[in-house]
Amino acid sequence: MTDITTVDSLQSEPLNVMVVDDEPLLRFHLQKLIKELWEEVDQVIAVATGIEAVQMAEQVAIHTIFMDIKMPGISGIEAAKQLRETNYTGNLVFVTAYDQHAVAAFEHEALDYLLKPIEEKRLLECVKRLQKRAQIEVKYELDAEQLTRLLPRMDNANTLVWVNASKGDDIHVINVRDISCFIAQDKYTSVVTSEGEFLIRKSIKQLVCELNPNEFWRIHRSTIVQVSHIERVYKDDDGHYFVTVKHFNRELPVSRNNAQLFKQM
Repeated sequence: MTDITTVDSLQSEPLNVMVVDDEPLLRFHLQKLIKELWEEVDQVIAVATGIEAVQMAEQVAIHTIFMDIKMPGISGIEAAKQLRETNYTGNLVFVTAYDQHAVAAFEHEALDYLLKPIEEKRLLECVKRLQKRAQIEVKYELDAEQLTRLLPRMDNANTLVWVNASKGDDIHVINVRDISCFIAQDKYTSVVTSEGEFLIRKSIKQLVCELNPNEFWRIHRSTIVQVSHIERVYKDDDGHYFVTVKHFNRELPVSRNNAQLFKQM
């Protein structure tokens, strides 16, 4: 009989989740959805204030906190700050009706940012990311052979989902699914979306390591494109490839080293 060790079987500590929201109905609804969508969870604790959340996290090992932002007393952002100051290293997911808080949320290392009313499909995406992160958290318990077996299941568990981008004096939080391409420009990288171009501080080299390689291809040393946003691929008389993507009116050259990405298309 083959001994197959799964990551789930190595989860030694109880997987506790906490929901923090001052609205009882929303708190109950989110608590119920998490129990339904995240089978590995042992218990979902529900509290009504940021202060209760900080106190509970000191008493019970909490894997993930779903935190409302606008609450009486201290806000969810302030509660997150206090949690990090008390060395809480678990996952933070902010839940709010106000998307202007997104930048502040990610400054406190939030894993995700859910807008109310919460759609079950969107929550499921978040839960899947949390499940994959939980797998990676216990990988140190695996020996080399077991780790080799499990690597395909862990691929892309921590791929980049959001970027903080600037346009003028404004900061925007952009989902990478909305980005057609990344283009290096001096010390910054330009991000192209349907809303125009923005700037981020991440380099192309960093982005290559953080983006899902099945969804984003590096076609040139200075360019990454989202595959699903490619509108046209063509080859000129000299054998050079070029692509065009959504929301960008210039042709993007493909380096010879990356031309093989398109030769079978």
